Amino acid sequence: MIRWSLFCLALIVGAATAATGGDVERILGEEEIKSFTAGKTFHYTLLGRPRGAEQHFNDGRVTWKLPEGTCMHGVWVVKNETLCYYYGAFRYGCWNVIENAEVYRHSPLEPDGKPGNGPSVYINRISEEPVGCAPQQLAYYLP
Repeated sequence: MIRWSLFCLALIVGAATAATGGDVERILGEEEIKSFTAGKTFHYTLLGRPRGAEQHFNDGRVTWKLPEGTCMHGVWVVKNETLCYYYGAFRYGCWNVIENAEVYRHSPLEPDGKPGNGPSVYINRISEEPVGCAPQQLAYYLP
């Protein structure tokens, strides 16, 4: 009886692993996000299209350069499993950083911290290169 139960459990686990391709998503914790993000430039895609590059400074500043060249300057903060960006009153957002087989993405969160309905932003490359924006360039709300 115990062998039959173990056999059935093994079949269920095997089927679940095959269905997901063996990949397990994992939300990074606070310290993981900080060490993963500080000093790095993330190059993003959204729905398969370039979404720009975001340079994260060690002191919490951030510069985001959109694909067409517009730059925004703000701050990034981490608390628990949440990474938030603030670029002014009309441009802010919080995300979970999710790892799946060495592929990283930012999964959007609602203001109350619950998972958002929007698409994830994928980090398709990580570098230490600057994004090349003027330090005092102003940013405007982009819908």
